[in-house]
Amino acid sequence: MVAWGKFDRSSGRVHRLEHHCADVAACFEALLGDPVLRARFVKAAGDNEFTGTTVARLTFLAYLHDFGKLNAGFQFKVRPRNELPSRAPRPAGHIAEALLCFDQPDVCELLGLHDIVDEWGAGIIPLAHAMLAHHGRPARRPTRSGSGPPELWKPFAGYDPRATARLLSARGRSWFPTAFSRGPHTPDSPALAHLFAGIVALADQLGSDEEAFRYEPDPDPDYIERARRIAADVIRSKGFRRRDSMAVATATGSRDFRSLFDYPDLRPSQRAVTDAPVDQPLLILESETGSGKTEAAILRFAALWHAGLVDGLYFAVPTRAAAKQLHERVRRALERLFPPAAHVETVLAVPGYLVAGDAEGRRVERFDVFWEDDPDEEKRLARWSAESARKFLSASAAVGTVDQVLLAGLRVKWAHFRAASLSRSLLVVDEVQASDGYMTELLLGVLKGHLALGGHALLMSATLGAAARSKFMNRGARSSPPAPRDAEDVPYPALTLVPPDGLPEIRAIKTSGPKKSVSMSAVSMLGDPDSIARTAAAAARDGASVLVIRNTVSSAQAVFGALLAQGGDEVMLTVAEGPALHHSRFAVEDRRLLDDAVEEAIGKDASRSPGGLVVIGTQTLEQSLDIDADFLISDLCPVDVLLQRIGRLHRHTSTSRPRRFREPRCLVLVPETGLEDGLGGALLRHGLGVSDRGGIYLDLVGLEATRRLISDHATWTIPAMNRMLVERATHAEVLRQLADELGERWVSHASRVFGLRAAGAGVARNHALTRDEPFDEELVFPDLDEQVRTRLGEDGPRVVLADPVPGPFGAAVQTFNLPAHLFWGRPPGKEEIVAARGTPGPEGGLVLQVGDHRLTYDRTGIRSADA
Repeated sequence: MVAWGKFDRSSGRVHRLEHHCADVAACFEALLGDPVLRARFVKAAGDNEFTGTTVARLTFLAYLHDFGKLNAGFQFKVRPRNELPSRAPRPAGHIAEALLCFDQPDVCELLGLHDIVDEWGAGIIPLAHAMLAHHGRPARRPTRSGSGPPELWKPFAGYDPRATARLLSARGRSWFPTAFSRGPHTPDSPALAHLFAGIVALADQLGSDEEAFRYEPDPDPDYIERARRIAADVIRSKGFRRRDSMAVATATGSRDFRSLFDYPDLRPSQRAVTDAPVDQPLLILESETGSGKTEAAILRFAALWHAGLVDGLYFAVPTRAAAKQLHERVRRALERLFPPAAHVETVLAVPGYLVAGDAEGRRVERFDVFWEDDPDEEKRLARWSAESARKFLSASAAVGTVDQVLLAGLRVKWAHFRAASLSRSLLVVDEVQASDGYMTELLLGVLKGHLALGGHALLMSATLGAAARSKFMNRGARSSPPAPRDAEDVPYPALTLVPPDGLPEIRAIKTSGPKKSVSMSAVSMLGDPDSIARTAAAAARDGASVLVIRNTVSSAQAVFGALLAQGGDEVMLTVAEGPALHHSRFAVEDRRLLDDAVEEAIGKDASRSPGGLVVIGTQTLEQSLDIDADFLISDLCPVDVLLQRIGRLHRHTSTSRPRRFREPRCLVLVPETGLEDGLGGALLRHGLGVSDRGGIYLDLVGLEATRRLISDHATWTIPAMNRMLVERATHAEVLRQLADELGERWVSHASRVFGLRAAGAGVARNHALTRDEPFDEELVFPDLDEQVRTRLGEDGPRVVLADPVPGPFGAAVQTFNLPAHLFWGRPPGKEEIVAARGTPGPEGGLVLQVGDHRLTYDRTGIRSADA
């Protein structure tokens, strides 16, 4: 009987076990032929010698990844039980069974495992455990005690597991003879074992491609040559031998910058990044919104690529909406950077989307994707990494949420696969200040592991507070931020170079462009949507493009409703011949319409009409949309967020302005009775304060500090005042003193917020996967039904209608990303994606039935029908 490694149930065809093992080993071997990945392995090995013999030994272990399949329970599980003789072995898997096999001395002897431990050293043991994690999780013994059912390893019905073990070992020794030549002991390094686990998982994914590796049931002593030939083609076609197929079309520098971005010259922050030595693995860029940080990141990628230090780019942003907007900008730049023959299509790394370059796909079966541009075979194969969320980080270039990065640092399935894939890329994290304590702790862990392998990263922010900057500069090691006055004296804008060893270097960036002096005023209208609407409409009727950014969807909807009631249709953003607002609670398809409408109305290239316009929305307007307002009305929010919003005010100096708004003005909405009411939860509906379920902007002390900065400084000069503003409203020592001044209730509130943040960081450390912990049987991931998340709080479902239906803007809609609170603590299902039904509702809207919940969807967004 043939021992199978792959089995086709529809035809009954088999692929021999040793042949499948050879396919995966050949893919692993080909992957390590890439100089960037090879360098990561050398770094992971530490001070140990990393030779060709070492590579061959790792390849042989990759070959053995499925040796657990030789057990009789696995081999007979595809046969109907009624066709088997009595006392047939129970159906079995092959991962836990491989661990049980370690307790079968005779089988291990036939596999040669005892010999290689003696000859290759004890470092082989954690690597053997790592190879068994190729299905995404470390191997785990069954809960039962002992070495498992003995019949798994005994001959049955013409099949002998021991004979298979002997053949599997013999083939491997003949196919990888260098592994058994004399050489130094295999490195005993936890980092190497963790990296090895991820690359074996990647090799298993590639080597299991049934289109490429056709089933071969007949024994073939020379099969490895076929496997190597196919593996080389698979690795190339799916974008993993990038230096064989790509050539950067331009070099970095101002001439190339003009060809990449259509700008006349480098901006100061971009010049600073291009001047940074490529041997600096971590850069932290702090520069005001609109200063060209995105382009600086692409130039850094180009420089590192030229130097042979990276061969991929992952651009991480806080939200799905920001990812979608940034994807287009990065896509256009990289299309100019790489020649078309390279097939570098920027992936949109957001679950639920299938986007590579400007092409969209849709899933037609569980694993198949139909691409709407009907690509040729070469282009279709190159989109492999776009077709599954776990593959996103293996893309040549991708823009997505930071969550995809954090999944590489959690004890969740495919974490090793993700981290190993990311190791080859420049990791760019934009708006790094937007992460909470939990996410920051996870990001620090990923960053530490990424840099330890020789990876490169660029962190970007409009302004980082001293505490956050200190954490990132010290790679998560315990450190104390500078005193408030010293923190204010840190240059801004600035580029910080963090070397592998030694002290960070903070380089001041000399700004050459015009300063932005913003007239700031606070008005007590936070809870008065009618007054907000009248103020916005009056400015619009004077010709201004007005941006109204509110902290919550319900607050934005209230202003939208008030402006409609006041007859303000003529000054409102229009989509499909009707008024519209912008927030996250729209169908995915309609979000595209809304994004396009906002950028068309007040974007960089918008044609301004004499009449003004009011654009109402939430935080979705402050992240990654390239928009330019004459007048900003914003809810009170933390100072770093407020600076981000102000970045959308007078963003482009070339835009002509109405007379009253030639100087930038920002109106900040504050509570009518002050912030103290928020200590009891009265301001939660405005996104201010903390409850048992968290909140949006928790820290009322920091918000009070921001309010005072507005009161004390009628004009904010950007970027000259950025550092001072951020430190005076975020520095822990400053906020402690302010809480003491405000009284006992404030001190109690500050302690609660500190406790929540500390608890979040503690939860992150408990869930984190660190690459310096041993890879052995003690490395355990939570049970499959235990949720480990990239963000604290309740996750809402992704709702997909059975069939597309016309939405309130006329376009067909099908997909909604919904917050958990819409379901009143009764989620519609345990799955991440929930099916629903949509029927026509009043005034062109829809009624959605999601489980036992009824939701209404119209031009204001989606809400509970019972609200």
